[in-house]
Amino acid sequence: MTKLWNIITDAGQKKPYGMTDSLELAGKVPEGSVAVKCSDDLFLVKTEEGLRVYRTENSGLEAAGSFPPATDADGFRTEISMAPDVILPAEFTEGMIKLGEDTIPVTVRKVREKMLLLDFEGQDAILFDTSRFLLYAFIDGEFFCGYVEV
Repeated sequence: MTKLWNIITDAGQKKPYGMTDSLELAGKVPEGSVAVKCSDDLFLVKTEEGLRVYRTENSGLEAAGSFPPATDADGFRTEISMAPDVILPAEFTEGMIKLGEDTIPVTVRKVREKMLLLDFEGQDAILFDTSRFLLYAFIDGEFFCGYVEV
């Protein structure tokens, strides 16, 4: 398990909030892929090559690392939860996120207006929908969801 997994699950003591797989992309993504719907026109997709983003406007898969880096989250402080009874203070600084007591390197990428992709060294990722304060995570090869306290 990754450091991020251990942080959001209280060292594996809490099960993260799950997500339902979407069948809307059947025939549009490689066989064996798993997709989760994040908005009407945006999906996260687990493929053999790793995490991809599917936007209906482009009708194709894009690597998570293909989106431009952004500074939109720098200085942002909040609390997040991705598992029951695990509420973590979160603070963004350039190239880092502090979750609870742990600091982890992160590249914030802009997928589009109000959608940021938190790229954890190309392995794990969290899509942050800033308009709805929702989190869609791909951590340790699995999809989870969460929310941001407002």
